[in-house]
Amino acid sequence: MSSLYSSLCEKLILPAADALTSNCVMSSYALFKKAQWWDRERLAALQEDLLKKTVATAYAEVPFYRDAFDACGVAPDGIAGVEDLRRLPVVTKRDLKENYPQNCTRATGRPWSEYFTSGSSGEPFAVRIDNYTMSRARALMFLRANFSGWRIGDPFAQTGMTLERGVIKRVKDTLLRVEYLSAFDLSDPVLDRYLDLIDKKRLRYLMGYAGSLYCLASRAQEVGFNRPLDGIVSWGDNLYEHYRSAVERAFSCRVTDTYGCGEGIQIAAQCGAADGAYHVFMPHVIVEIVDDEGNPVPDGETGNVLLTRLDPGAMPLIRYRVGDLARKSTKGSCSCGRTWEMLAKIEGRDTDVVVTPRGNRLIVHFFTGIMEYFPAIETFRVVQERRGEITVEIVPAEGFSDRVWEEVKGEILAKGDRDLAVQLKLVSEIPLSASGKRRFVVSRVS
Repeated sequence: MSSLYSSLCEKLILPAADALTSNCVMSSYALFKKAQWWDRERLAALQEDLLKKTVATAYAEVPFYRDAFDACGVAPDGIAGVEDLRRLPVVTKRDLKENYPQNCTRATGRPWSEYFTSGSSGEPFAVRIDNYTMSRARALMFLRANFSGWRIGDPFAQTGMTLERGVIKRVKDTLLRVEYLSAFDLSDPVLDRYLDLIDKKRLRYLMGYAGSLYCLASRAQEVGFNRPLDGIVSWGDNLYEHYRSAVERAFSCRVTDTYGCGEGIQIAAQCGAADGAYHVFMPHVIVEIVDDEGNPVPDGETGNVLLTRLDPGAMPLIRYRVGDLARKSTKGSCSCGRTWEMLAKIEGRDTDVVVTPRGNRLIVHFFTGIMEYFPAIETFRVVQERRGEITVEIVPAEGFSDRVWEEVKGEILAKGDRDLAVQLKLVSEIPLSASGKRRFVVSRVS
């Protein structure tokens, strides 16, 4: 029955939904499924074609990029391939914030939405994403889950930060047979309810933020939960090795870690190969690993992640510094047979979990899910020195005030724990840790 429903979803139900909503998720999904097995020469040709179109459109229609190109003396036709990208300047979140929306967006003739995002980078800002860009990203969400063995239509549980499931989301949940679990509340009684749901509905797959999966796995081991799953997909925050081992031990299956950002880009996902490399979604994004001056570092060495999304969309992203660190694999091929480039490791997203007086567990996306809606916050870090207390360090942006802080504090208390003591500390910058990584939730409580 599951196989039949999967086929109906992929060949009939979801294509019909695309037609009704003017989206292209399933046509993009069909392309990506084939392209993961293409030879590298064919992939490079596709990337070059999409890159040329993206660059030409950005130069012609987006003042921010036209000025950036002109300032470094590069014409659009001077970017013929991936190697030419290094001739262009690196684009930061601050650059985009200062030029949004007048100078860094364009009219595409398609429906678009504004998203407030910070991921685990700690720097909230707005992005504009049209339905074509979002369709391609959603197609890759399906594909990355395929890496775990999941097929479209297989029932699964997903942790997330969207508390309000509107009509469209509820319809999607029903069609895809997803049980949505809020990661805002990860206290023991709630985690017990989630485990009971997985058991009663005999769900075989689990997906969500790495921190929330770890909390669920830890609780599963505490209460003796023993239903094995078929696959788990993690995203968002860093999947530490002790997170991975706890989750795989609790649910007796492999974790497929994935890498993406809230700016409408899915970046990479792990296959089942023993070395755990991340396959870069080459038809969708170009990934550069560079030093602080924007120069490429050798494969195997850690550097800053730059992303170029291979469709201009409503807000082009070219050599965009997302705020993470990573290193490319030194291997030329993978035993799984996929031909896409590989990242050996993704770093720079270190984060702890805050435990509240009532036993709730607050992961990094609890805080980013609140902060990203406040443009008056440049960036932040949450520090816990003692149980029951946290200090929120904030680098204020224009418009920050006592009223803004009270709203932020109110959201933390309402969604996290009313008994939590929350203090504010205004700072001029958030330093990197000694390892050079970015930590946005730091708990010094054992």
